[in-house]
Amino acid sequence: MTGRAVTRRENTFSEARLTSAEKIKANMYQTLNQSVARRVITLGSPQHLRLGQVLSMPLSHQQAQTATTAAAAPAPQQAIKSWKEIPGPTDWPVLGAIPYFVQNVATKKLEAKTAHEFFMKQSDIFGPIWKMKIPGDPPIVLVSRPEDCEIMTRATMDNPQRPPMLSIESVRKNAVDNYFEGAASVFISNGEEWQRVRSHFQTPMMKPSNITPFITAMDQVTLEFTDRMAALQEEHGELPSNFQNELYKWGLESVGLVALNRRLGCLDPVPNSDALSSITLVNRIFSLVDYLDMKNRMWRFLPFRIKKLKELQQVYDEFVRLTDRNIQDTEASLMSKAKDTERELTLLEMFLLKPGVSRKEVVTMILDMFFAGIDTTSHTVAFAMYLLARNPEVQARLQEEIDSVLVDNRRGELTAHHLAQLSYLKAVVRETFRFFPLGLGFARTLDRDIVLCGYHVPKGTNVLAMNLSMGWDESLFPRAGEFLPERWLRHKPLGPIHPYASLPFGAGTRMCIGRRIAEQEMYIFLTRVMQRFNVDYKYENINIEQRLVFMPSKPLRFNLTERY
Repeated sequence: MTGRAVTRRENTFSEARLTSAEKIKANMYQTLNQSVARRVITLGSPQHLRLGQVLSMPLSHQQAQTATTAAAAPAPQQAIKSWKEIPGPTDWPVLGAIPYFVQNVATKKLEAKTAHEFFMKQSDIFGPIWKMKIPGDPPIVLVSRPEDCEIMTRATMDNPQRPPMLSIESVRKNAVDNYFEGAASVFISNGEEWQRVRSHFQTPMMKPSNITPFITAMDQVTLEFTDRMAALQEEHGELPSNFQNELYKWGLESVGLVALNRRLGCLDPVPNSDALSSITLVNRIFSLVDYLDMKNRMWRFLPFRIKKLKELQQVYDEFVRLTDRNIQDTEASLMSKAKDTERELTLLEMFLLKPGVSRKEVVTMILDMFFAGIDTTSHTVAFAMYLLARNPEVQARLQEEIDSVLVDNRRGELTAHHLAQLSYLKAVVRETFRFFPLGLGFARTLDRDIVLCGYHVPKGTNVLAMNLSMGWDESLFPRAGEFLPERWLRHKPLGPIHPYASLPFGAGTRMCIGRRIAEQEMYIFLTRVMQRFNVDYKYENINIEQRLVFMPSKPLRFNLTERY
């Protein structure tokens, strides 16, 4: 390969480009939205409101009728389109879109491991907005324009409800000894209960000064892990095919540092240890939740608990038991240090000392941190290593930046000041998220009527902003099939990027509460790995495998060469 080494997606939808007809349609939708904004402003909205703010305003029945009527006379083609006009699979009585999905499963156009490709294809077929109905659920609208993502986010800013994860709700409701009784969760709760616990936990977890003190300990974990990587190499410097499991160990050890302020012993665990058991349990929980909430939601209508739900209950109860034991050990250790008034409070202490938060809610928060923090960071750094291996020029540029900032500092102290100077490193992470996001997108349940893509979308609808589609869209990201971290640098050499075009951690008031922790982990990991090793990959292309959190589709058989 000559010139810039790039990675192009090999699956059917790798280019994800609009046809000429679709571009015309997209331009028409944009014109419609702008026209709608002007008409709504004339109905009494402040003149200075932005388009996104105007379209996210709640539409009363009278306003909707007035706007439609006012538009109909001079330009009927510019009226707000009705809910029924949104394209999508046929909504059959009782069955909804089930026949459509069954047909595609039968023809193997829809398969469990590549479901994301199927949903991408539907956006190619139906356009930048489409809807579907699954029996027992509110209707779902899927949007793939950043403008609509912004409108949805602004409309739900005050009450950002997330569609429920029914399997997790079920196992928490039926947990041993009513463990979660009365405990709200940042992860799955909605409404006032969610707002209450989010307000208590947000400052400790989102304030940089609470997270940067963990850099030294996280760095020590990563340095030990790079030693383990070197020791794991097989013939010709190749990592074993189960290297993803090793990354889970690094992820759990790093989360444990922040959540419990202690080492869990994941990097060199003894057989049957709590650390190894926790990793196994979290992976099984992810697999079961993916099946129950994403692939087969019909269990909700059965009068009995199906086998997989029973298994999830058993696995989740065991995970709770192990985590609670770790929390108790940490509490005992902290009690012995209580008289040391000069030391900094740990994150767990900040949680426990918060007025208005029960211990059960603190434990629930720690559980959520473990549940959400292991696979997400582990999969992202795996994808980043793959993309860097496939793009040696990008890898070399990143190593040059790291070497210039960490001069003669192979195992010396890594500080917040160092990380702040690594702008290309951060661009690499952002480009990795664009290429391989954590999931299809993020969703909100509307608590008011809004207009998306020129269509009226009613209250109660679930709206999914499709990060994956936007990230692979050539009209939003020129040369979208290439791994080009420089697009994220301050001077934006490939052109401006819409702020809602790539949102791996969600957006608005319900943005991922663990974002700063996850980013810090990934920055430290890639800094130390790229500082020490050249990474190569000689096998077939790695793509996305559909799971609750997207994961690499192939074994991570990287080849490592020591740089020094």
